[in-house]
Amino acid sequence: MSDHSCKRCSVPKYGYTDGTHSIYLCFKCGRYEGISGGDESFVNDINENPMILLHMIKSKMLIPIS
Repeated sequence: MSDHSCKRCSVPKYGYTDGTHSIYLCFKCGRYEGISGGDESFVNDINENPMILLHMIKSKMLIPIS
């Protein structure tokens, strides 16, 4: 678990990374924030279809930040 908290829900967000991108996701409300590592296409893809994040987590493309 990360020390990032959801401003909306006041619960901890969970962090995931692939080594370049880092995403912090609130599983309660679905809000997310992250660092794209300069990859604007990643940001655009996630903003157009946020469900990609869940697919990337499920397929282990994004792994938990420990």
